[in-house]
Amino acid sequence: MSADLPPALRAALDRLAGRFGGRDLAAASQRLSADYRAGRGSRLPAPVDLAAYAIARMPATYAACAAALGEAAARVDLAPRTLLDVGCGPGTATWAAAETFPNLVKATLLDAHAGMTALGRDLAAEGPALLVEADWQAGRLEAVAPASADLVVASYALNELKSGAVADAARALYRAASGILVLIEPGTPAGFAVIAAARNALIAGGARIAAPCPGGAACPVVAPDWCHFSARLPRLRAHKAAKSADVPFEDERYAYLVAARPHLQIEAAPARILRPPHADKTGTTFTLCTEGGLSRRVVASRDRDAHRLTRRLGWGDAFPSESPEPP
Repeated sequence: MSADLPPALRAALDRLAGRFGGRDLAAASQRLSADYRAGRGSRLPAPVDLAAYAIARMPATYAACAAALGEAAARVDLAPRTLLDVGCGPGTATWAAAETFPNLVKATLLDAHAGMTALGRDLAAEGPALLVEADWQAGRLEAVAPASADLVVASYALNELKSGAVADAARALYRAASGILVLIEPGTPAGFAVIAAARNALIAGGARIAAPCPGGAACPVVAPDWCHFSARLPRLRAHKAAKSADVPFEDERYAYLVAARPHLQIEAAPARILRPPHADKTGTTFTLCTEGGLSRRVVASRDRDAHRLTRRLGWGDAFPSESPEPP
C-alpha cells in the first residue's frame, strides 16, 4: 500500500498550515520532536501545537499505519465493515484503514484529548464518507467494550501507558475486536518492548499472530536488538517547512503487530526480513525471522531463479518459503 497521503488529507493539511505562521509552526514542531525523542508523549496544549503535530507527524504515522494495515489485509481473510480506532489522535489510522479496507462502513474514533478529536473532525470534513460520518468520542482506552468492531487499531497509543499496564490494555483491545487487532508503535527499543509485551499477553489469551511474525512461537529477538521496520514517505511542502528540512522524503521507523481471532483464516509469512539485505558481487544476504528462530539466507547472484524471486525484497517484506541457512 502506498505511503502517500490521500489527496483529501494532503489538501486538509495544507489548509491547516495556512492558518499559522511558519515560525510558530516550526517552533511547535521542534517542541514536539523533543518530546517524541525523550519519550514524554504529546502534550499539545495550544492550537498551534495540535497543528504542528498534524503537519509534522500525520504523514509519518500514516505511512506506518498503511504498512501495518496492508499486512493485515494480506494475511487475514476478513473484509471488515466496522472499525474502532483507539487513541485515534487526529484520525490517522482511520484514513489509512479507509484506503486499505474499502468495505468499511462505520468508524468509531476514541481519544482522551478533546483538541485532537476536534482537529480530526476538521481534517476529515472533505474526506471519505467513513471519516465524514465517523463517531468521534472523547474517552480512554478503558472505555472500549467487547466485540466493538471487526477491526480495532491502536497506533502510537500504548507507549503512553505505564509498562505494567500494556498487557491489560492489549487484552482489552483484543476483546473489543471481533476480527483483527492491529497495534503500531514507534520503531524504538521502547516501542518494540510495548509490542513484545502485548504480543505475549495476546498469545496467552488465545490470539493468533498474523504479522509480522511467521507464527506464535517465542520471539527470538533479544536486547540490544529490537524488531522494527521502516516506511519511506514523501514530505509535503508544509511538512518540510514545519521541520525546517530540505530532504524531500522521510523514513519512519515503526514496530507493529497483527493479531486475529482464532476462527479467522490467516496466512502468515513463511519468514520476515528483519533488516536491510546486504548485497555484494556474490549475492544477497537476508536476515530472517522464521518459525524456528532467527536465520540467514544467502541468495547467490548465479542462482537466477532465486535471485529473480528475491531481488526486489527489502527490509520488512515477507520472504519466500525456502529453507534458510543457519546464522
